[in-house]
Amino acid sequence: MNAQSVLHSVTKGEGEPLVLLHGWGMHSDCWGVFADELTKNYQVIRIDLPGHGKSKMVCSLLLVETVQQLLRQAPAKAHYIGWSLGGSVLMHLAAVAPERILSMTLIAASPCFVQRPRWTSAMKVDVLKDFAKVLEQDYRKTLRQFIALQTLAGGQSKNSLKQLRENVFSYGEPDSEALEQGLDILMNADLRDEFLVEVIPCLIILGERDQLVPVTVKDFYNNKQCLVEVISKAGHVPFLSHVSDTLAYVKRFLADV
Repeated sequence: MNAQSVLHSVTKGEGEPLVLLHGWGMHSDCWGVFADELTKNYQVIRIDLPGHGKSKMVCSLLLVETVQQLLRQAPAKAHYIGWSLGGSVLMHLAAVAPERILSMTLIAASPCFVQRPRWTSAMKVDVLKDFAKVLEQDYRKTLRQFIALQTLAGGQSKNSLKQLRENVFSYGEPDSEALEQGLDILMNADLRDEFLVEVIPCLIILGERDQLVPVTVKDFYNNKQCLVEVISKAGHVPFLSHVSDTLAYVKRFLADV
């Protein structure tokens, strides 16, 4: 497969393959120590989504196209961890090709990020609409505001905010089209009906103080028979703010799969 036609990835460690999918506006280096620790027991594959980090727009950042691209270059079977937008991608991948997934861990992810009738465990749509408006004028400002919202109210938030801010532009600027398409997923994707994980072991990690994914979404996941863990005082990036707790839950889950 031509290097120009694949998403950029970094592979470290030995063991069963474990694919990490990052959130909106970020790239695969955002995982930090969390990923490094997992390489002690797994072959960790960190992938930059289309238009993010070192990945070119080899495909549109739409759920269908991104998942098909991942399936073309990912291992035949692997464990997966998806954070935020990466969780949305992972949910659709699980619906399309459950046989390719050994287990799935969703960190601060939601099947539907915005409020809808009879779905209040989400953000108000106006919040993301405001981001979309600012994105058209100043995407750097939009990313900075989005990062601040992700770390708001979370334990050790200043440190998490610093890490994300330093990371986001470390490989240059994300593709503006990719940012628009990723924001569109957060605003419009509703994966509740296709979230069928009966044949896939599934761990959900939520932050008690998450401003983007309210902790009350745990009721949806509990009804789906997922293993749900809530990290006290954590915001939207528990793998940075509460790395030890997040690692403990993930390692225990993977050891039992």
